[in-house]
Amino acid sequence: MTTLTTLFYFIITIFALVSVHEFGHFIAARLFGMHVPIYSIGMGRRLFGWNKHNGFTVGPLTEEFENKLGAHTDYRLSLLPIGGYAKIAGMIDETQTEALPPEPQPWEFRSKSWWKKSIVISAGVVMNFILAGAIFIGIKFSEGKEIYETTTIGYVGQSSVSAKLGVQAHDKVVSINNKPITNWQDLEEEAMLEQLDRDFTMTVERDGKLIDFKYNARDLGTDDLRKKFGLVPEGYGGTRLAAVIASTPADRIHLLKGDVITKVNDVPIESETALIDNISAHPSQEVTLTWKRNGVEMTSKVTPDASGHIGVNPVAEPFQGKVRKVSYSIFQAIPVGIEELFRQTSLYVKSIGMLFSGKVDVGKNVGGPIKIAKFANQAAEGGPVAFFGFMAILSLSLAFLNILPIPALDGGHLIIILIEAVIGRELSQGFKMGFQKVGVTLLLLLMAFMVFNDIRGL
Repeated sequence: MTTLTTLFYFIITIFALVSVHEFGHFIAARLFGMHVPIYSIGMGRRLFGWNKHNGFTVGPLTEEFENKLGAHTDYRLSLLPIGGYAKIAGMIDETQTEALPPEPQPWEFRSKSWWKKSIVISAGVVMNFILAGAIFIGIKFSEGKEIYETTTIGYVGQSSVSAKLGVQAHDKVVSINNKPITNWQDLEEEAMLEQLDRDFTMTVERDGKLIDFKYNARDLGTDDLRKKFGLVPEGYGGTRLAAVIASTPADRIHLLKGDVITKVNDVPIESETALIDNISAHPSQEVTLTWKRNGVEMTSKVTPDASGHIGVNPVAEPFQGKVRKVSYSIFQAIPVGIEELFRQTSLYVKSIGMLFSGKVDVGKNVGGPIKIAKFANQAAEGGPVAFFGFMAILSLSLAFLNILPIPALDGGHLIIILIEAVIGRELSQGFKMGFQKVGVTLLLLLMAFMVFNDIRGL
């Protein structure tokens, strides 16, 4: 995928999530009788928009005109695709540049009770949870669930925690923490979700004997968890190329998108993990690659670059082993989707706990816009289901980020509201404007750190 395509998916993802989040604030404010003069997708200069006063217009509106909108809203698209906002009358936020008139008006945010203001501030986060839940329900309804009826390991990633512990291909997983494992989905859910923040013991059967392997939560962390766990089930039949990057070793030997890699130096390749391991083990060294194109076997020698890359994006071919398909009606999909929402929320809470406890490396587990764009691109290459699944996870991320008690975020506004409720009076506008400025500074520093961290990880 090109840089423009990556940017496109990033913008689509951010626009969708921010639109839903800000719509939560917008609809809650309107329900409580507050004026919302601006609902913007994007930040900065107004490109075009629509309102009931003068219909569709291009370019910015004057401040005088915006003040005349009253109960109406200008729905606009703004220049910078990095967020969005719902401007609520009488609310001091990060866009406020001057003090409000001393006398609150009935339609203003500041004139409402603390519990109404709390609902308005929390509504964006609630909408992100609702969006994630709706996506999970939709995926369960449209795709159902595929269960791989095997617990036999087909491949162990060479640099994975499992390989270091001594787990081998053809081992059959029997249990995790004495809980029986009957299929591959059970194995992944127990190892990578239920036991995320805890040490656990995996028991396998090898040559008729039971062997225990003890996993440390700190070794697994949360970043690239599937790769660190490193186990691939027996039953995959090769690795298909989802993309071939131009002017790379793969491009020079005329590999094409859709080719299925079957061998590297005569070593059978049954998963993308196996392909990556066997290529990256030979930086700047010639290897023999075998692949199939339209059923015809082809072979060529290729030399990976100094980092052990040849310029491909591999994905596993469909699972060839025994698969049990579970389908859901819409009524069955709702509780299953909600269960997935709670599972992913629990996973997120555990991940945050591991970050603050020092069990995982912040530098490796905190990502910014570059990493989001990269993951959005990869998810899009996996098809609509993968892309929407990624969007659901990112929606949860946005919800958790916004509820943090940091000035300029929803959590910071909520802290101010609760303090005012306790002391029985409104804090000074000067204090709240200063509080928001501190928050903006902190957020800019956090964004700078995440961008630097993304670039370092490229």
